[in-house]
Amino acid sequence: MSIYSKIAAYMGYLMADTPHSWKDGPVLAILSGLSVLYGWGVRRRYQAYVSHPEKQAHLSVPVISLGNITAGGTGKTPTACYLARWLCRKGYKPALLNRGYRSQAEKGAAVMSDGEHILLNARAGGDEALLMARSLPGVPVLVGRERARTGQMAVRMLGAQVLLLDDAFQHWQLARNLDIVLIDSTNPFGNGHLLPRGILREPMEHLRRAGFFILTKSDLCSREEKEKICQTLRKYNETAPVAEAVHQPAWCISFKDWYEGRKDRHGCSQLTVGATVTAVSALGNPASFEATVCACGYHLGDRIRYDDHHPYTAADIRMMEEKAAQCGSVLVTTEKDAVKLPASDILERQVPLWVLGIEIVICKGEEALQTCILNHIGGTT
Repeated sequence: MSIYSKIAAYMGYLMADTPHSWKDGPVLAILSGLSVLYGWGVRRRYQAYVSHPEKQAHLSVPVISLGNITAGGTGKTPTACYLARWLCRKGYKPALLNRGYRSQAEKGAAVMSDGEHILLNARAGGDEALLMARSLPGVPVLVGRERARTGQMAVRMLGAQVLLLDDAFQHWQLARNLDIVLIDSTNPFGNGHLLPRGILREPMEHLRRAGFFILTKSDLCSREEKEKICQTLRKYNETAPVAEAVHQPAWCISFKDWYEGRKDRHGCSQLTVGATVTAVSALGNPASFEATVCACGYHLGDRIRYDDHHPYTAADIRMMEEKAAQCGSVLVTTEKDAVKLPASDILERQVPLWVLGIEIVICKGEEALQTCILNHIGGTT
């Protein structure tokens, strides 16, 4: 485990809603002080936009933001893909705007996909944006932290009629018609503290900005726990509807089939249930992926975890292959990881690698969500 991973693991332990040792006291005190400063900065920055709305950019088409109030994954990327596909079926031409985190295009503005051709790789445009581009043929995907700039590009250059902002609840520079906030049902608000003492990106009272809530991973908690989450949401926002969603494994196919873009999955090599696998991921929450692997009926022989957004190398592939061979398993990874893997090495070496596809399913409140969106973009059901 790298030093970064060890620090991240310790920070995760400190930020969790669990008892801590007395030895952690000094560090917790420092983190609490930093949380106070962080909260002051967030409130001041937000108030600057509330007091001066003219600072916000306004675009000529409806803007829908997807985001969360906590750090970590809640399912924004698959939800954005779900909404983009639905808008296409309704006759709209959406475009997705992604920050391109840790990519070469993050500080600028670039087109990851024009809807017909993928123009950038993961290093240039980011792994999440590339995954969206591969998953959404016909839908433009643009990257850059200045969403007003990429939004203008999407409208003027690509004819976008609706803009979907990925991970933008805290992106106040661009005005939006609707804020959809995703809540992880398994860890909705952490320990209630702001970063870095907890996982909250901004104060809980800012939930009042949300126009709709989606409880993700809702199948992993009880009805009583979900009711408690809803009670907390109602404390800060009495009007926004609440839907429930689950992360559902859709398929597990060979890397070769996935890389060649066999979208319909028919005739693809599917991994047999009961197979022994080594889970490979570079995610913020690898345990969730590993639990999904087990839920699919595969036997988890081993796991390989890299730092979030890790750039895979040929050396990584050799190590993964050797580790899988030691326990007589095949390798299984996520689509988000697959877009970063060196395909030439995998295909040339015939590495036994499989890609597990995850889709989000709105299991409760789907009609309410769709109606809410149409009301905010001026459409009809």
